[in-house]
Amino acid sequence: MQLFRDVFQAVVRGQADEARRAVEASLASGAAPETILRQGLIPAMEEVGRRFEIQEYYVPEMLISARAMQAGLSVLRPRLVAEGIGPRRACQVGVVWALSDDADVQRSIEEVVSAIFE
Repeated sequence: MQLFRDVFQAVVRGQADEARRAVEASLASGAAPETILRQGLIPAMEEVGRRFEIQEYYVPEMLISARAMQAGLSVLRPRLVAEGIGPRRACQVGVVWALSDDADVQRSIEEVVSAIFE
């Protein structure tokens, strides 16, 4: 479905506003919140992780994409909660901890991961 592709591409590209709009458009078209999560947001972050593994993306790109996912989740979260879908049922997330001496990078990763699990 094109709308899920739009969600996917916005997150992979790190476009938070576009991710939010794509999630809103998906909901307006009648897509279920859990479906948007499973077919748009989660696959996008899996792709970001894949790109990180092959060193096509680095920590800054991961963080930017994670913030785009967070923007999409901010639209979905109230609907997921209303449907009784909690964090454990909604998704399984693997977190890559980037070993870095840069405390700011570590703090940014912690903020994004914490926001996802709010």
